[in-house]
Amino acid sequence: FYLLILTLLISVPLSLGAAIFLSQYAPDNAATAIAKTAIETLSSLPSVVVGLFGFLFFVLYMGWGFSIIAGAVALTMFNIPILVRVIQQALEDVPRSQRDAGLAMGLTRWETTIHVLLPAAMPAIVTGVVLSAGRVFGEAAALIFTAGQSAPVLDFTCLDFSSPSCPWNVFRPAETLAVHIWKINSEGVVPDLTAISNGTAAVLMVCILAFNILARVIGKYLERRLTSE
Repeated sequence: FYLLILTLLISVPLSLGAAIFLSQYAPDNAATAIAKTAIETLSSLPSVVVGLFGFLFFVLYMGWGFSIIAGAVALTMFNIPILVRVIQQALEDVPRSQRDAGLAMGLTRWETTIHVLLPAAMPAIVTGVVLSAGRVFGEAAALIFTAGQSAPVLDFTCLDFSSPSCPWNVFRPAETLAVHIWKINSEGVVPDLTAISNGTAAVLMVCILAFNILARVIGKYLERRLTSE
């Protein structure tokens, strides 16, 4: 969950800004076409390629080592194209009459986007965020090369963010549930391998289900508050 929150904190604002620019402000020229093509290409990039790039750049070149922040930034790299596409499509699906009505009432283009388009597109945006979060939950290939395959013994009472035992230290290595399943099955040295693997998979599925339900509830609540319906 910590890795997921960090990834969303980085990717959602960037994706939202990029989607608003492409759908409302970007001119229809060659540069915009190239940008959209690049987004389409990156959204289908295999996660193992992102993991290898993250290993070379963030882990080695930047000197972050196997760490949570390296994994979060690597996940952001293929999370942003998906979110940009979803948010851009959600904004473009809002009826043009609503946009024109806002402009006719004297609102600026930015005010119309914030107060008219975003509230109307919020359910689709939340759905896109949930889908991207589910991919983060189940991702293993990119995290093996960036976040690591093990974690130090954690002390949840420790507030020293530079300590390897502090759970909130973004520069410590971490092992997600999906990576744990891959690791114990690839090593094959755990005596009760099947039980641990099945239990970890069950916990992962319950976490994904709980997150999806919570996101749907929050999405409906935001839709009612923002659109007064």
